[in-house]
Amino acid sequence: MKRLLTLATITLACAAAHAAPDEQVVQSVLRSTTGLTAEAVRQDYDACDSGVTARMRICGAYRLAQEDLRLNQAYGKLVEQVGKGGDATALRQAQRAWIAYRDAQCPLEGRLGAGGGTAQGLFVQTCMTALTRQQADRLQAALRTN
Repeated sequence: MKRLLTLATITLACAAAHAAPDEQVVQSVLRSTTGLTAEAVRQDYDACDSGVTARMRICGAYRLAQEDLRLNQAYGKLVEQVGKGGDATALRQAQRAWIAYRDAQCPLEGRLGAGGGTAQGLFVQTCMTALTRQQADRLQAALRTN
């Protein structure tokens, strides 16, 4: 009986760890990339550690889209919160500057980290995801303090 209970617990834990992908994120990936199908995204959204470059790129695109949606939600709420005026203008300018920084920094990190080849795109994706996550966290923290 104890073995059966342990097996059931492991099975439930594995099922929870392998939840279905978020359809909003799947659709975001499809809008931001070409040549992918929804089925491919749903299949490989969690294949970042697969060792297969194509699958890893899909997973990376999914994770970036997750963070980008989170960032856009936080930004939208913060814009509403600060209202019109100087703070809204400063927020918009800061966000535009941050986007320019991210879009310049990550290709550099990709070139330096991979030196070309198929891994370069993975380096860029990882950088974009990390910086987007950090910015989303900053905006969410600003929401809590205002």
